[in-house]
Amino acid sequence: MPDSPALYRLVIFDAIDDPLALRDAISGITGLHPTDAVQWLARAPGVWPHPLDEATVRRILDALYEARVAAEARRADQFPELGPARTIHRAACLDDGLRTEGLRGEPTHWIPWDRVELICAGRIAADDEYRDPAAPRWPSTLVSGIRALAARKPRPLPRASRASRIPRDPVGEVLVVRRDPRVCIRVVENQMNYAYLGDRLRETASENFPLLLADLCARARDAYLTPSTRAWIEGRDPSEYEFPTSQALLEYATHRLLWSWYRRDGRAAGADAADGTA
Repeated sequence: MPDSPALYRLVIFDAIDDPLALRDAISGITGLHPTDAVQWLARAPGVWPHPLDEATVRRILDALYEARVAAEARRADQFPELGPARTIHRAACLDDGLRTEGLRGEPTHWIPWDRVELICAGRIAADDEYRDPAAPRWPSTLVSGIRALAARKPRPLPRASRASRIPRDPVGEVLVVRRDPRVCIRVVENQMNYAYLGDRLRETASENFPLLLADLCARARDAYLTPSTRAWIEGRDPSEYEFPTSQALLEYATHRLLWSWYRRDGRAAGADAADGTA
């Protein structure tokens, strides 16, 4: 049986200033409705939602190149799949690597620092909580009896006020991507045991999480730090990198990992050209 033709995933790295200028080209190449094409282009940067054959992806890349939009295509079988991430609850940043532990402290995974490829931190939005100010009060037994004689059902007394909304702060998460083999570790701010911090341990998870993140970034010196991670460790406003769900953070991490490869490959090609080897 002949091998199936290779399929590719298209990745766009730049925002597209004028999606309408590319609408007809992308719609004509992919068969996508023009409105859908514009909407997808307006959401760039991102990954095309489904694999494409080589001829199609080459035509799209040519159109994007003419528009000066950074993009590339990777074979679908070489596309990084980071999910589902492994959520951990105990870890220790040691001299030689990151040790993750089970709920009873037993070692479960070891990542040497030179194998950490990417660190991606972000804040995950939390739904607001709604609480009633007080439970509904029921009338006394005497009043209920009188209503029963009148063939009326007892009714609770009116509430003093409506349910109140209690805003909940976003929750920090960090994804640590290991290479060879590729494994994605997920740390959730309020689900983590920070005992390894020792004397640095603070009272709340929101205080301990940045310490863990700083340790990861300081020790994994070769790792690519996403813009969201740099904003956090540099003390800048992290609200720009707030994600609606953990899945959205995972997709962002995947895109940034692809960007780090794209940048690395570009630098390697430039170095080869300078040496006269390409």
